[in-house]
Amino acid sequence: MDYLLAPIFWLLGLLLSIIWWIFTQLLWIVLWLLLPIAVVAFIALRVAERVLGQERVRAWVKARSQKYGASASKRIRRTAFALGVLPIRVLFWFPIYAIWHSIVSLLWRPKWTPWQRAWAKRWRTEVKVR
Repeated sequence: MDYLLAPIFWLLGLLLSIIWWIFTQLLWIVLWLLLPIAVVAFIALRVAERVLGQERVRAWVKARSQKYGASASKRIRRTAFALGVLPIRVLFWFPIYAIWHSIVSLLWRPKWTPWQRAWAKRWRTEVKVR
């Protein structure tokens, strides 16, 4: 029985280590990229409140957040409707395809670009169709 379970546990451990690596990378991204931006934005907001006035700055922030919130809500509504009318089979296979496509895109790059193909076809002689 150990011979059967050992590869499964090995794959499970590998999968968990990959998930843990992705989680820690995202945590460091948040810590080193987004946190300094948030601190600078907070300081800029406080300075703007001192210079321009609290009510004026808060009205500006409220208007912008409502604008972006409304557009995000509209996009989410469209996406939710599109996902809601899909068959269950498609909803099941969609995440699997997305992961597969991401892995293939990371590991495989075509040796040609559309520009190279278009440039190569430019110099070919045209074949006349009868």
